[in-house]
Amino acid sequence: MAGMISCSILVHLLQQDNGTTPAAVFGYTALAAAWFLAVSLNYYEHIYSIRSSDVIFTFYVLGLSALSIQARTLYLLSNRSHGITFQLGATLCMISTLLVGFIIEAWPRGSTKVQRSSSAPIYDKANLFSRMTYFFFLPIIRLGNTKSLSIKDIDNQLPECLYTSKSQPRLDFYWKANQDSARTKGKEPSLFWAVLRSQLLYVPALLLLRISRVFTNFAIPAILSLLLAYFQDLQEKFSTTPGKTFINNDNGGPKGDDGNGGKMSMTYGLFLVIAMFVMGLANSVLLTVSRQYCIVRGLEIRSALLSMVYRKALRLSPGARQVSTVGSITSHMSVDADYWLEAGIHLTTWVAVPLEIFLGLFLLHRLLGWSAWVGFLAMLTISPLQIWRARIFGKLQRKKNSFIDERLRLTTEVLSAIKIVKLYAWEDAFLKRILDVRNMELGVLRRVGVLYAVMSIVFNSLTLIISLVTLSVYAKWGGPGFTPGTLTPQIVFVSMTLFALLKVPIASLTEATTATVTLTVGTSRIQAFLLQEENDPGSIIREDAFGNSTEGLSVVIEAATFSWTKELSENQDDADETHSLLQESQHGESTESQRPTLQHISLSVKSGSLVAIVGRVGQGKSSLLSALIGEMYKFHGYAKTVGRVAYIPQQSWILNATLRDNILFGLEYDQERYERVIVASGLGPDLAIFPAGDQTEIGERGINLSGGQKQRVSLARAAYSDADIYLLDDPLSAVDAHVDQHLWSELIGPRGLLRNKTRLLVTHGIHHLQEVDQIILLKDGCIAETGHFEDLMAAGQTFCQLISEYAITHRYRDDFDTPSEAESENEETQSQETVDVGTSSDTAAVAGMSKQGGAINAADTNKNVKKNKKAGIIQTENILDGGLTASIFLGYLRAITYKYAILIMLFHVLMQVCYVGTSLWLKYWIEQNEDADQNSRPSLSFFLLVFSGLTLVYVLIGIALSWIAFGVARIRASEYLHRIFMSRLMRLPPAFFDTTPLGRIINRVSSDFASIDDRIPWKLFEAIGHAVSLIASLTVVAFTTPLFLVASPFLALIYYCVQKYYLRASQAVKRICRATQSPIYQHFQETLAGVSTIRAMGLQDRFITANAKRSDLYSNSFIAMAYCIRWMEILVQMVNVVITLLACLWFVLLPQGSVSAATAGLALSFAMSNSQSLIWFARTYSDLYVHMIAVERVQEYMKLKTEAPLLTAPDSEAGRALEHHWPQEGKVEFVSYSTRYREGLDLVLKGISFMVEGGQKIGIVGRTGAGKSSLTLALFRMIEAANSEWARATSSYSNQEPQDQNNDEEDQMNGGKIVIDNIDISTMGLVDLRKNLSIIPQEPVLFAGTVRENLDPFEELEDAVLWEALERSYLHSVIAALPGGLQFQVAQNGENFSVGQRSLICLARALLRKTKILVLDEATSAVDIETDELIQKTIRTEFKERTILTIAHRIKTVMDSDKILVLDHGRVVEYDAPKVLLQDESSLFYKLAKQAGEV
Repeated sequence: MAGMISCSILVHLLQQDNGTTPAAVFGYTALAAAWFLAVSLNYYEHIYSIRSSDVIFTFYVLGLSALSIQARTLYLLSNRSHGITFQLGATLCMISTLLVGFIIEAWPRGSTKVQRSSSAPIYDKANLFSRMTYFFFLPIIRLGNTKSLSIKDIDNQLPECLYTSKSQPRLDFYWKANQDSARTKGKEPSLFWAVLRSQLLYVPALLLLRISRVFTNFAIPAILSLLLAYFQDLQEKFSTTPGKTFINNDNGGPKGDDGNGGKMSMTYGLFLVIAMFVMGLANSVLLTVSRQYCIVRGLEIRSALLSMVYRKALRLSPGARQVSTVGSITSHMSVDADYWLEAGIHLTTWVAVPLEIFLGLFLLHRLLGWSAWVGFLAMLTISPLQIWRARIFGKLQRKKNSFIDERLRLTTEVLSAIKIVKLYAWEDAFLKRILDVRNMELGVLRRVGVLYAVMSIVFNSLTLIISLVTLSVYAKWGGPGFTPGTLTPQIVFVSMTLFALLKVPIASLTEATTATVTLTVGTSRIQAFLLQEENDPGSIIREDAFGNSTEGLSVVIEAATFSWTKELSENQDDADETHSLLQESQHGESTESQRPTLQHISLSVKSGSLVAIVGRVGQGKSSLLSALIGEMYKFHGYAKTVGRVAYIPQQSWILNATLRDNILFGLEYDQERYERVIVASGLGPDLAIFPAGDQTEIGERGINLSGGQKQRVSLARAAYSDADIYLLDDPLSAVDAHVDQHLWSELIGPRGLLRNKTRLLVTHGIHHLQEVDQIILLKDGCIAETGHFEDLMAAGQTFCQLISEYAITHRYRDDFDTPSEAESENEETQSQETVDVGTSSDTAAVAGMSKQGGAINAADTNKNVKKNKKAGIIQTENILDGGLTASIFLGYLRAITYKYAILIMLFHVLMQVCYVGTSLWLKYWIEQNEDADQNSRPSLSFFLLVFSGLTLVYVLIGIALSWIAFGVARIRASEYLHRIFMSRLMRLPPAFFDTTPLGRIINRVSSDFASIDDRIPWKLFEAIGHAVSLIASLTVVAFTTPLFLVASPFLALIYYCVQKYYLRASQAVKRICRATQSPIYQHFQETLAGVSTIRAMGLQDRFITANAKRSDLYSNSFIAMAYCIRWMEILVQMVNVVITLLACLWFVLLPQGSVSAATAGLALSFAMSNSQSLIWFARTYSDLYVHMIAVERVQEYMKLKTEAPLLTAPDSEAGRALEHHWPQEGKVEFVSYSTRYREGLDLVLKGISFMVEGGQKIGIVGRTGAGKSSLTLALFRMIEAANSEWARATSSYSNQEPQDQNNDEEDQMNGGKIVIDNIDISTMGLVDLRKNLSIIPQEPVLFAGTVRENLDPFEELEDAVLWEALERSYLHSVIAALPGGLQFQVAQNGENFSVGQRSLICLARALLRKTKILVLDEATSAVDIETDELIQKTIRTEFKERTILTIAHRIKTVMDSDKILVLDHGRVVEYDAPKVLLQDESSLFYKLAKQAGEV
């Protein structure tokens, strides 16, 4: 159509006789050809391209712009020629046609065939107009208003460049180049500059957008100046000719009444209004697009940094892993990397702000002359405060980050060991530690609040101070020859508008200073981490099995020395021998004068051989395996492994995944191999009883597996990997004797599945040593003896002495070789004392581990399994639906306190009153000057005095407001919410931690509290300020512009609908964004826990890919949230532009001369201010609303149901008993007691009844999963009696449901009770109960801190008492040899002590508690037989008058007990003295004892 109109105009021109110019003919010919070509291009573009052409879109815009200019020119010349009138009509038709085409071209669509078939993100399909207005995201926003958005609804939003696989290699390339360059120059590398270089390609576009926005922003006050001059001219013209009518029909001809009619015509006024409207639109689009561009670039950097931090964590050396705690690395990911999200906005400020200030001063100079530079000097005078602030803020930020790291580390450590904390009733002690660190962090924040209060002069008051100084100087000396200047409406209100515009860059400069300092501090922290020492991959030579240069040898070590620390003592040989005990860990603490952990190691292992590594606790057995996988520093010698390595650590590492995924570990599923591994590892019966077979979910850290099951899963994983070398770190210590024998015969031993593989087995047991090919005895970090069993026995040295003293008679070995059919049929590996996986009847045990029984088909065991909700343990994170309730906001206000909330509101109002007062005072002053004669003008001094007074009050209120908001109210809210949150978290029942991943909790502790500490206070402060400013502006505009009163309801309705429409979608997307962040932390913590296994098995790439997927999922939800915000911003800014347009049209369309220039100036000045206030209010309110989701998520945990009360009611029977030092006898009675781990699960103890007299020693035995550990947990009320009040109260933590009719009887079963010294423990407070019991747990746990704090966290005991306990636990010499003794710093998780040493420290804890009842939960499983004997000796002497319940794998440990309690399937099957039970050969205890060689 446009082309046809162009042709018609061309034909018309050619028919004219007035000499059509060739230029016109050529122009219309080209125009017609262009539109005809555009039609063809548009057609083919929609066939082959997924989005509309930017070229065509731009052509439409330029065509419409050019034709509009041409139409105006033709309109002005239309009265001269009829031909021109025809051209004008044709041009208007062409404009109409093009406008329709433009709307069709610009309309968002996704229905073309190529678009429907494309899987590209919707952003890639959106045309240029849709990208500028973000209308492409409207369908999702609309969907969010009809349903609750899910992750699937916002899937595929991420542009390709933001995927981790794209962003990480790019940044990594520039980081390595920066390192190389810095190394060459001898300087320190800079990650900050590497990041900037990686984005260098995008900088020109970003700067162009930002600079263009500056010019459009300052074009608006320039146009306003012309508009006010227009009103001033009209006012002066009609005020001097009162007889004239106010109607002016001047059409804007070449000349008016006074030769200046063109600039006083209505056409000119409308032109200025339209120009201001267009500039407003352009500014809105540029602002939105530039912010999104910055967010995209920041998100790319963040995803790259997260990946680099994760990759670095996989490469850290032993020394670096001591320095970089889980808390600090989590802080890098949750806080430091996030600073880059808005970095582009703040960094470009350093380019835009000088330009904005220059333009503002230039326009002020044109308006006020040299007086404008006085304001500039005032600005320079205050600017040193910025430098001072940046320096102070940088120091405070670094200090705050260090406290955040410590808080996250401590919180992570405590929550990881929450079971131990609760068993020892240490919640208050650790809560105090966390809160103490938090208070130090808030102390830094309070100092930052003082800084903000001082700097509020720059934040809030600088523009008013500058306007005061500038206008005062202008009024006094601003005229020609330093005479007083005339304050006209144009001068005053345009200057005030410019001052208001200058307020944004000045405030932005302050904000940019803060953000830049924070960014550089955060980046420097990540840089320091990335520069940490890495593991040396060359310390161990790794050869492929097929390219073996050492024929027949799989492991070769020659004269090698290894250490966990890099610094060694100069006199290593003279170092204290006890230092070697300390080094039996995977992360040795660097201490003064430490000797190497392993010295002068030389050994060779033949391919396919089985080697046993033995020795006492702390002699270096685990360290030798760690050295072989490259986890230690090698100082001397040569070490090599041939073939792929599989590593099983002493403490099993289990992923939060299905059982099958834990075994496959990323490999392809091979059914035949898988089934062989399942049978060999003894997991066959477990698959039969698990609710979903091998698809059953395993909880975090294997929480729903017993210790033996976790070890067998680790063994199955290693066996399935089909490696060449197997490094087995005491995997048999956690299993019972019959399981031990099965694993030996079917998997590890000479006839097992791994018989052709090279196996290095660390073991404390001696009953398999005759069957191994080689034995290595370690002593003091050296190989004391090596050889075959018979050779070592013949030598008669240390090994021979060990065997002679502790060996068991030879008769049982034959039984091990050929286990009886009866024993095999009774073997079972029922799922735990397990939280999730329990049997529903006694018949659940399945025969299948015997050779005669054949292999159990894993597929068959899964075929008929009902995959109910019991298959899962981890609950899906609850993403709340709907809007934020008023209780969330009220909860935050209560945290602030209503008093401070009211004060903040009041001070904001007072500040705005002062600010509006200055404008009204200026208006009043101008009107007084205009109405008064030259000699009767009001006093300038009085004018300046009032102006100064208002400004001074404004400044003082601003300082007070900033101090109350950031130095008092913010601290109060942060402290209150964190204290209540952590207090409630520590009181939640164990079931909550079983079903909630630690990463999900840490996400709240880190990211959500980062929002509460920093973002929410700022957004609330700004939202209140902009709201008050907006109300003031709207009030002024409404009083001066009645048209606005008519339009305001419609505008308010539009604004309300936009906000409501936006908030429904944005809060859903924000919740998804928070929820997708938790898996990143969870996966990261899992990775750190198993980093040795990952590196040993060469699985780094698999875990890096998994981390990238989680990071990309978060980035996808974040970019969706950004799209949502941009959509809202552009619409709100359109509303603002319409408000300004209406105000301008009102004054222009009124009868000319009837408008006071002062009134128009005040109204338009406030309309402009209103525009900015509305934009910022919409943005800050929306941001505040979204960030308040952090408070919602914190309050969600604060409302969860807690455990039973901590303290006992003093007036109860139990309370009175406590006053008489309960328990005095130590008598324990279980009365028909039943329990389950959570409501909906099967019972793990079923109606058990037995009595323990005070002072008796009871041994508790049973096969894996019989309920032994469950019994001890019940004694401490870690789990409650079935169907009891507190069991049902915490049922919300279960995502399981009962299995209908099969469990009806169990579900109705009375849970019974546990009575200690005639007191039902369910009537006691948890702290009162647990403090009067002692336990040495199955998994010894130490906490970061001093040795003293690990023994006595409440600091109640004298040092002498602690040393005595250490003496009795055989640790006195070890601790005394450490630097600082009791003040020696224990590493995170106790990693600078061996597992055996940790068990001994736990023994010392029990000695210190001096309670009447002691529980030993397989406490000696990690120590050698000799140490076990010493511990048992200590227990017999030190606890001889106490009641002792002992759970042990080693039957020998409990043979001297007064009675033996035998459990099977959660029931008591035998309970009598050992001698009595051994007399009955059909008893289960007899069979267990026989398997252990005790009979």
